[in-house]
Amino acid sequence: MKRFITFAFVLFAFSAVVSAPATRPEVLRVVLDEAIQPSTQEYVSRAIDFAQHNHNEAVLLELYTPGGLESSMREIISKILASPVPVIVYVAPTGSRAASAGFYILESADVAAMAPGTNTGAGHPVILGAKMDDVMKEKLENDAAAFMRSYVSKRGRNVELAESGIRQSKSFTEQEALTQNLIEYVAPNEDDLFKQLDGKTIKRFDGSQITLHLSSPAVKTYEMTLKERILNYLLDPNIAAMLLTVGVFAIYLEFNTPGAVVPGVVGFIAILLAVFALSILPTSFAALGLILGAFVLFVLEAKLQSHGVLTAGGIGLLILGLL
Repeated sequence: MKRFITFAFVLFAFSAVVSAPATRPEVLRVVLDEAIQPSTQEYVSRAIDFAQHNHNEAVLLELYTPGGLESSMREIISKILASPVPVIVYVAPTGSRAASAGFYILESADVAAMAPGTNTGAGHPVILGAKMDDVMKEKLENDAAAFMRSYVSKRGRNVELAESGIRQSKSFTEQEALTQNLIEYVAPNEDDLFKQLDGKTIKRFDGSQITLHLSSPAVKTYEMTLKERILNYLLDPNIAAMLLTVGVFAIYLEFNTPGAVVPGVVGFIAILLAVFALSILPTSFAALGLILGAFVLFVLEAKLQSHGVLTAGGIGLLILGLL
């Protein structure tokens, strides 16, 4: 009787193990649909660290960006190349682009994919608000091209074509990128992309190989923190310009109505936030000079009776500075 009970218990335990559902692979989705800047760089870095800690099968970086800051782009790429978790960069949805800095990030991925109706490329470096001479242009171009070659060759992609996206600012549709070996997959959605990738063996940046298991994965979206959202909002050039404009006019109002206090406080805070954003963003010093000149004229208008002449001049300088 004891033998029968023992046998029944073992049989029950075995059947429970066999019938237990297999653990679904987990994929961490990171949605990067903004300009590349410090807040997005911090967001991607945290996501990759989280995926490593959580032992995710892969990180899916959905990319839709016009470009951004080179320093932030390089930090993101360094994080992708060193990531112990495979990183899939997917330009999506349809109508999206991975231009400029986004092109570099796409090519750094373990797996590069695009949705139909998307494009990438136009990676020639520029300095916003400044005209480069031929020497500076050549230096930046050569540096960017060497950076691109340093990892595209190890990814087994078309080095010459990738470099032409920098030196000649070429852009590519998803089909052009696929047929000319800039990317590996074209997929209309992430489910189709996972089906194509399931069971595929990929070569990592360090030369190791890994087989992806992406059959019906559990996909979790990694969200930005409140701090990153606020920074992302403030570092929008349009928002920075608006804050600066509001700040200048609020200070002007405070000079015209001494003791009002509120316009002065609002203006002071707005200008501080604008200066913070402009200290990070590429900024033209000539434009800042024009805006400062506008501020001086507004202050003089509050002290001198010019019948609107100084105000008109200040508005003109402010408009020119914000262009």
